[in-house]
Amino acid sequence: MPNNSGKYWVTWANTHAKNSNKIDDLDPVFKASIKAFIKALNDAGATVDVSTTKRSDKRAYLFHWSWKISQSKCNPSDANKMVGVDIKWDYGDLAKSKAGALEMVIGFGLAVPPRSINPPSLSSNHIAGKAIDMTIRWAGVIKIKKKDGSEIPVAYTQNVNANSALHSIGKYYGVKKLKTDAPHWSYNGR
Repeated sequence: MPNNSGKYWVTWANTHAKNSNKIDDLDPVFKASIKAFIKALNDAGATVDVSTTKRSDKRAYLFHWSWKISQSKCNPSDANKMVGVDIKWDYGDLAKSKAGALEMVIGFGLAVPPRSINPPSLSSNHIAGKAIDMTIRWAGVIKIKKKDGSEIPVAYTQNVNANSALHSIGKYYGVKKLKTDAPHWSYNGR
């Protein structure tokens, strides 16, 4: 018998569909790129906190539908089923279904508008180990080295999605920013 959406599924996912926050779990090519980028950031004085690298497809499924339902981007009855995840999204009461989905969004710590305007993807680069969620911080202006050794001054901004100087340095390392999702970087910017 399916379990209703809600906190139960956060606990379930933390046991049966864990995220990794280990860089070593990434695809080997992307891992080399991200290690070089993070080293350049650290060498310049930035701190980098990695929250997610590789993601289970079941966790991505729970992220996707809980976000869409809680943010009124679809009806609970629109959610597809997934083998191995016996969840009930539609309680027959829209407000209760949305509340259960929102419990999951909060429990998973998902970025919602304005931090992210996109639902978590069902086919995320995280599943293939080609994406990373990380928070990058520093004070003032730092000089970050590109792969060729030249340095670029980069001012800190609260909105990482708007920091085009940081994005351009990431590209030099093969790490591209998804500009609609604050922590998300990947091999292709999606």
